[in-house]
Amino acid sequence: MRRAAAIAAVASAAFVSLLASNSFALAQPDGTVIPTGLSCSSGSPSGLSATFACACAAGTAAGVCNIGAACPGSGPTTCDPGTNATCESTIWHNYNGNTCIPENHSGLDVQAEAATTPETFRPTCALTFTILTRGTSQFKNTFGWYNVTGAKPDPSDLHPMFACGDAAGKSVVLDLSSEPAYKGGEIGFFMLTPEGHPNTKMCAGGDCCPTLARLAGGAGYAFYSQRAFNPDNTGSSSYIHLLTYNSHLSKTKFYFAWEDLFSGGDNNFTDLVASVDGVQCGGGGQTCDTTQKGICALGITQCAAGAVTCTAINKATAETCNGLDDDCNGKVDDGAKCAKSGDQCVNGKCVGPCASGEFKCDPGKSCDANSGLCVDPACVNKTCPTDQVCRNGACVTPCDGVVCPYGTRCVGDACVNLCAGVTCKTGEVCREGICFGGCASCSGISCGGGLKCDAKTSDCVDPTCTASCAAGTHCKAGSCVADCDGAKCPDGSTCAAGACVPNGAPVDGGIDLGDAASNPDGSTADAGGGAIGDQPAASACSCDVPGAAGAAAALPFAGLGLLAALLRRRRRA
Repeated sequence: MRRAAAIAAVASAAFVSLLASNSFALAQPDGTVIPTGLSCSSGSPSGLSATFACACAAGTAAGVCNIGAACPGSGPTTCDPGTNATCESTIWHNYNGNTCIPENHSGLDVQAEAATTPETFRPTCALTFTILTRGTSQFKNTFGWYNVTGAKPDPSDLHPMFACGDAAGKSVVLDLSSEPAYKGGEIGFFMLTPEGHPNTKMCAGGDCCPTLARLAGGAGYAFYSQRAFNPDNTGSSSYIHLLTYNSHLSKTKFYFAWEDLFSGGDNNFTDLVASVDGVQCGGGGQTCDTTQKGICALGITQCAAGAVTCTAINKATAETCNGLDDDCNGKVDDGAKCAKSGDQCVNGKCVGPCASGEFKCDPGKSCDANSGLCVDPACVNKTCPTDQVCRNGACVTPCDGVVCPYGTRCVGDACVNLCAGVTCKTGEVCREGICFGGCASCSGISCGGGLKCDAKTSDCVDPTCTASCAAGTHCKAGSCVADCDGAKCPDGSTCAAGACVPNGAPVDGGIDLGDAASNPDGSTADAGGGAIGDQPAASACSCDVPGAAGAAAALPFAGLGLLAALLRRRRRA
């Protein structure tokens, strides 16, 4: 255990020593733990901890930092705690300690939380870039973004955000939704330096301002958030140029701390420190399985301290007749009440008893007087366990072997569209009977699986089809295919026009299963085992797992592609 953790446990205080050892810290190939600790510059502490002590919440006055005043032995024995504002870190001195370099800190731990991943990021809205510091570097490095393609970025795809003359405090806003160079998907970041190639550690030709034109001419280097593409990359022993940090103040803010010298520098990672607000790490903002049941199983991924966490979107509520497991007990519509006396909840809708003659059975079904339900003729007077249904006279697991048409799902052995009859507000879209913010909003769904956001509808679309597909069809790999393609409807029904209808019934024959859904993002299977119809899933996640600094691990996620903390459950008749 790190000595810092032991100190915190014994003292029950929210601080750790800046001098504490960290067996999990990142290190350069020569064994140097990074970033290095605080140093003294012109009588004031300098280093990454000092930088973050001055990275404070919006509205904080300029120049305010959480750095305690020196506490010499000749003064009061109670030292200044340095809590002047709400900042990423706080550093303060011990009594009669070093008068320049504080011995203690709380908040963001620059060694324990340093990560080399995530290397790619998912833009969710307009991005705000801000320079925190350039440290004491002689290089006037520039910083920008590029499209992630799986290959080394082409120089033509490097898009600088800051020029060499931009000082600390400079902010630039980039809205990728209106940026012609943005190709969709994830982005990476780069730093451009002016370092000379024959005379390393010096400005090429005495000019310390890097440009893309100079880079093309052989002056300077480009270092990338994707470490494998760096010019001094030699595999696992490659020099680390970038450390990433999750903000403690904002879930969508990341910090990028760069070291700018080819094959090594002083390792303080303050040569260029910038924040980017409005992004999710690669793997954040996707749906995940919370391992809970029903609607509580649907979660949203968030990246914190280099690790992916799954947070539930919905909370358990009283069961209603809607085809969902509202109380999260693993049973759909169990105990759901209908407003009209005598009605029963069937496949998410309240229906009258067929025995009364008020509710007529569809073709291919017979009325079971005991239950008041329309059933398979072979299932009349057949009683099954509560977790099974009757099919062809036998009790079976609901939805077993059923593959519903595109956009519908199996509930209680019937394929239904849970979004039929649901009206969402402008800018929202329906998924699984729930209204979510559309992809065009900052807190909306995230388009995965090669889909792109249609700003007009705020929904995800397949860009491979140049024209809209007709009703009953959907776009797949550049072609419009029938919603019934690959469907296996429950016994006694046939797929027609994107819906499972009883054998012998006309396509528009009075049953209300809902139109074939137009949701292009995938959806999870029902607890009963039925599959959602052929829909592309959201992109997978590859952020760090806890305790494995610098090592990515893929996690399985449900395929809805839903994004953001402000998503809320909303079903309207």
